[in-house]
Parts: sequence; structure tokens; C-alpha cells
Amino acid sequence: MNRTLIIGLIIATLASSIVTGIALWSDTLRTNVYVETGRVEIEFVNGSLIYLDACGLPPGYGYFRGNDWNASYLPSPGAIQLDKDVGCTNVSLLDYDYDGDMETMIIHLHNVYPWYYTHIAFKVHNDGTIPVKLWRLTISNGTHEWYFYEVNENQTQEGVRVDLNSDGKPDILIWWGDNFGKQLHPCQSIDISLDLTILQEAPQDSNLTLYLRLDAIQWNEYHVP
Repeated sequence: MNRTLIIGLIIATLASSIVTGIALWSDTLRTNVYVETGRVEIEFVNGSLIYLDACGLPPGYGYFRGNDWNASYLPSPGAIQLDKDVGCTNVSLLDYDYDGDMETMIIHLHNVYPWYYTHIAFKVHNDGTIPVKLWRLTISNGTHEWYFYEVNENQTQEGVRVDLNSDGKPDILIWWGDNFGKQLHPCQSIDISLDLTILQEAPQDSNLTLYLRLDAIQWNEYHVP
């Protein structure tokens, strides 16, 4: 065989090996991966509401009608029933984002006055897929929001004063049950209650409305600001 031809075949073989090697070195391994993430979701349990002095509702489970209650134990929660029926309370639940869960509580206070008192109890359900902890309480008047967190060991629970009509004076005083930081596994529920008192600075001749939301957080992300 011609020497020149042999050398040409050797060069061609080496070049082919180099090209193949480069092709292998630059190849990409591909795989399809499907990841399903957890979902944080809590809801007020429909049908779990229990509250005092309901407006215009027939007697039944969860709705207590009758005379008003007076916040006789201020600055602590608690009340004594009066011999007059002047104001009343209406509580409803709202599916704000149309996802099937009732995540917003609406509290309407009709014809109320200083030291008018009401108590609201309800259940909160973990409707998500991972454990959560109750993180904060959000109260809104429709335009402004206030956030409240767990009371730490250096504080005392004296209630929260909220200025609903934005006149610089608090209108209501709210206490809530000490369930912040409690862990809820999927499908678990927990009982929570609120005590609400109208303050002296509340406006006359008006009805007060507040929106309440409980925010949950993934159990291992819980913190107190």
C-alpha cells in the first residue's frame, strides 16, 4: 500500500476519534422531574361560629339573642348582661378569593355604645397539605390593616386598641385566645375566641365594621417579630 495513502488513513482515523470524543464530552444528559409543592391554607370552619347578642336572627345554635352585655371587668375581658337591648352584633364568613375556603370574618356592630361587649368563638381548620402555625391576626376596616402577633414573655395581654374610623382615637378593644404559635397538622382544627369592647372614643350614630383574618405560616418558619 502506498505510504502516503497509509498516512492519510491514520490521520482520518485520529480526526474521527477526536470529533467523537468532543461529541461525547459536550453531550447533555436530560431527565424529566415532577415536583409537587406543599400548600399552606387555613380556613374558618363554617358553622362553628358562636357569639353573643346576634342581630335579628332566630334563636338557634351559635346565636345568642337578648339584652346587651357590658364590659364590667375592664381592663380585663368579661361582661355582665344588662336589662336593656340596644345594640347588636352580626358575624359572617367570606370566601374572599373564591377558592372554597372561608378565610375572612366580617364583624358588624350595630347601634353600639361605650362599654358594649361581645364575645365571638370559632374554629380554624388546616385545609392545606403541610403543618402550619398560627402566626398573626390581621384586622382591617376595609382601607387599612393592623397586624398583631403572639405576646412574648416580657409582655402582658391587655388587648389591642384599634382606630376603625381613622380619627386618631381607638374605637374598639380586642382580646384573643392564646393560640398563636400552635401547630396544626393537615385536617386538624383549633378553637379560638375573641372578646370585643366598644371604647369611649367610638363615633356616635354609626355602625362599625371590621374584617378579621388569621394568617398561618409553615411550621418551621414561625417567628415572633
